[in-house]
Amino acid sequence: MALTRQDIARSGLKLLNEAGLNGLTLRLIAADLGVKAPALYWHLKNKQELLDEMATQMYRDSAEDRLPPAGLGEWDAVAHSARALRRMMLSYRDGGKVFAGTYLGDTGSVPPSPLRRSIEAGLDERRAAQALFTVYSYVVGFTIEEQAVYPKPGELDERYRSEEAGDLLADVDSRFEDGLAMVLSGARQWLGVE
Repeated sequence: MALTRQDIARSGLKLLNEAGLNGLTLRLIAADLGVKAPALYWHLKNKQELLDEMATQMYRDSAEDRLPPAGLGEWDAVAHSARALRRMMLSYRDGGKVFAGTYLGDTGSVPPSPLRRSIEAGLDERRAAQALFTVYSYVVGFTIEEQAVYPKPGELDERYRSEEAGDLLADVDSRFEDGLAMVLSGARQWLGVE
């Protein structure tokens, strides 16, 4: 069997759930694939390339979930995509950290802008892209913070088990939705659209 970048990424994602990002090594992946670590260097130069490929695979695998339902308004489609991006990252231990700052190698899985109708109607494309990047950054940042507090879904890190923190950290989904609403409202206001 010929080893591919996709094989390595899938192994990395599987092991990520077991070892976490700090415990994930090329040597561990090589052992999982039944090869010696140097064999992986034919496909990936370093751990950053591994993370790029893992993030690309995560994004590919979630393409269907990220597609907004037909007939959804543009800003509802942006919100749908934001929620799907969070679900994608939460499906892996440290998924937010893996996805943050990575370079997607397969841009074919990146859908067209959900604001394309507004752009075609005259909305400045550069400003629209900036607004969407701000939404994206919120989702990634929120998810990284969420996974730091809840390393495994539903399991609060012991450091945060206090009455004061418990109230603040309860109902993560509602807190995400509140923050998303604030970011979307600010983006629309900044763009001057309703």
